[in-house]
Amino acid sequence: MHTVKCGFAALTLSLLLSGCAPHQQAAAPETAQQKLTEQTVFAVNWMQQSGEISALSYQAFNTAETAFTQAKARPGLKKAVVVDLDETMIDNSAYAGWQIKHHQPFTDATWSKWNQAREAKALPGAVEFSHYVLEHGGRIFYVSNRAQADYTATVDNLKALGFADVSPQTVLLKPTGGSSNKVERFAAVEKQGYDIVVYVGDNLNDFSGETYHKLNTQRRDFVNRHQEEFGRKYIVLPNPSYGDWEGGMAQDYFKVNDEGKVKIREERIDAWDGK
Repeated sequence: MHTVKCGFAALTLSLLLSGCAPHQQAAAPETAQQKLTEQTVFAVNWMQQSGEISALSYQAFNTAETAFTQAKARPGLKKAVVVDLDETMIDNSAYAGWQIKHHQPFTDATWSKWNQAREAKALPGAVEFSHYVLEHGGRIFYVSNRAQADYTATVDNLKALGFADVSPQTVLLKPTGGSSNKVERFAAVEKQGYDIVVYVGDNLNDFSGETYHKLNTQRRDFVNRHQEEFGRKYIVLPNPSYGDWEGGMAQDYFKVNDEGKVKIREERIDAWDGK
């Protein structure tokens, strides 16, 4: 009888304790914004870990050197090269890594904070290419859509990495209150007496205004119509993490909410039916 009473008391105490214990909170459901950010994980893994991205970068700049050497400027003009900065000459994947780790979307404020940190790295072959152009009679212009507020930090970062000819004349950021369409800045380079013989970028907008904020069907059409110029005048570096191609998946893509973006991304997958 004593054993039964002890067992009953122990069971009662266990039930009381379990009833008083705090309930374990269920994990919060994943938000659409978190899903959007996490969908970039594999792309950023590739950008930071693969040997292939270094190979493609060297390949791009080797090709750009050849293209620059073989190009002939129009009579009376000097040869120039226009390059983008982000994911073309410098690597910002650590910012994308921060977004993933902290489930944060892109914002102008955090992007500026990253720029101000001056921690971007040079892509393989980029620094050497900038010196090649200068040493072979050309001039390189860094045309970027970074904000004017980040100009000093951007110049500091480029100079610390060893890029050639970094100056107020060659670093052309997005005008305050102006457009991110680069065509006006391309024209400003030409007005200085230069013929832009090579463009280097990770976005079709780095080459022409024809693709600016256009759907991907139109962007692909631009590529098809100018196929002979890729590798000769237009040099593309890989960037699977972000770009105008994302907005090109649907009209007004960047104006829809996060749930809408997730839906568009899923709808744009061309999938085998498994049969």
